[in-house]
Amino acid sequence: MGESPCRVRHTRRVFPTRAADQPTTTKLSILDASVARFATCGAIWLYDAAPGADARDPAVFSRLEEALRQTLDDYPHYAGQLRWATAELAAGDANPRHVGRPVVVYGAAGDPGVELVLAEHARELSAVAPSRAERLAAKQIWRATDFPQEDLLPATKLAFADLAEYEGRPGVAVQLTVFKCGGFAVSINLAHCLSDAVCLMHFAHSWAARSRLLFAEHQPPSPRLDEGVGLPSLFDPSQLDQHANLTAPAAVPDPEKVAKARALPMHRYDWWAEDAPGYPSWAAATTAATKPPADELARQELTPSTFPPWPTWDMGAPVEHVQIRFTAAAIASMKRAAEASLPEPLAAEPISRLDAVLAHVWILINRARQLADVGEAVYLDVTLGLRGRVAPALPASFVGSPILLAYVAETGAAVCAATLGAVAGRIRATTALFTPAAVAAHLHDAAHEASPQRLWQAFLGSRHTLVTSWVRARAYEVDFVGGGVGDPQRRLARYVQGVMPRMDGLVQVMDVADTGDFDVSVCLQRETMRRLIRDPVLTAYGVLTMDKRINDW
Repeated sequence: MGESPCRVRHTRRVFPTRAADQPTTTKLSILDASVARFATCGAIWLYDAAPGADARDPAVFSRLEEALRQTLDDYPHYAGQLRWATAELAAGDANPRHVGRPVVVYGAAGDPGVELVLAEHARELSAVAPSRAERLAAKQIWRATDFPQEDLLPATKLAFADLAEYEGRPGVAVQLTVFKCGGFAVSINLAHCLSDAVCLMHFAHSWAARSRLLFAEHQPPSPRLDEGVGLPSLFDPSQLDQHANLTAPAAVPDPEKVAKARALPMHRYDWWAEDAPGYPSWAAATTAATKPPADELARQELTPSTFPPWPTWDMGAPVEHVQIRFTAAAIASMKRAAEASLPEPLAAEPISRLDAVLAHVWILINRARQLADVGEAVYLDVTLGLRGRVAPALPASFVGSPILLAYVAETGAAVCAATLGAVAGRIRATTALFTPAAVAAHLHDAAHEASPQRLWQAFLGSRHTLVTSWVRARAYEVDFVGGGVGDPQRRLARYVQGVMPRMDGLVQVMDVADTGDFDVSVCLQRETMRRLIRDPVLTAYGVLTMDKRINDW
């Protein structure tokens, strides 16, 4: 392999501009704990150079860094130290469990801070990612396998990256990268127990708003420059945990709530099951840090679980990454087709544009996996945000990672033969099960687990498709610079990449500003991806143009 075209100039830790009076220790929520094993939550934004925003000028990154410090005044725990809770900390807490529960300590002299990396890339931005115009023209289907995600993300090892290591490691890292053309990239990477996608975007918009004010000192005033400044963030994990309806410490779980929780369509794959067929040797090391001592486990009866289907996931197979741009017109066509073929029993819940797109993509994936004659179950594992699924609802500014994963199950043959409406209707009916009462029951049950990291609610490989939606997150509208001279308009990002490991079965959906378009990221085994992009069903709802490199496979 050749030398990387990306070179790190500087690495330093940054802190809020306001020093804390005293250290604060906050226990993260039940759901924050349950995602501690997840890959990091992150995104990369690419911006073209423009008047007043040529990143070859050191002032550009200087303003971004100052705005970051100011933003950390509202997110001081992002500069703090993640660690595991102790029995002493949990004493008297209504939640009886402390094993595997993370806390964050911040405002102390030894805080690790947020790692800031300043880097330069030897290539033009145009050689890294197509423009928005190109994505609408020649590259609606774009092969993103070679997108240099690792170059543009900080290489920083975050706290809990392997669950065991955390001391001195930051929970958040940021990288600013200048390209040869003067364009630049901004990337943010967070330990998932600190942030889900909604929280990430709230932070990014807050940072961008402060940055625009700094750039505004060198530009004519714009009526929208201060939009987003002072967006209130709410960091109070206990507001989510109170929905678990816990009573006294060490109280036994309520059997009615437990039964309600376990009736929900959620996987209960056991990470501790070393006797599971195909169990990989590396998995054991990641469990030790959050597993109760052997003598304590001997006194506990573990909750019901199933073996993870390790044999269905070939981790060594090459994976391709493709971005599929569905226009608003194509999505409208999908939604009409889904509504027209919606079975009567599923008509109670109106389907959304996202339901229709997910149904289309899941059908395509199962066809490409050649499961049309398979009578075994396949799963669409869907990430659900819970801010609006508790009562009273939590605001969009609630900081943390209040998510869970539900599944839609069908046989491979049934999905491949189904109408778009039948699949979209199943997706909508499944998500509708997660009412405030159901979510409260799940929180109650999860609070009594031996360890929040024992059960995995999703999987990857040939029988699973894992979906996360960033729709309505306004990712493309994160604008760090504002309008240039004589231009009061926002600068949309050239491209936004939601950071995900390139693994078989990962799907992410992102809307593109106010266009009504969706950009769908799909990662599949190489041969499966080849079949998917050649499937005529892919283009059934609108003409999609394809990156020429794909035809060379």
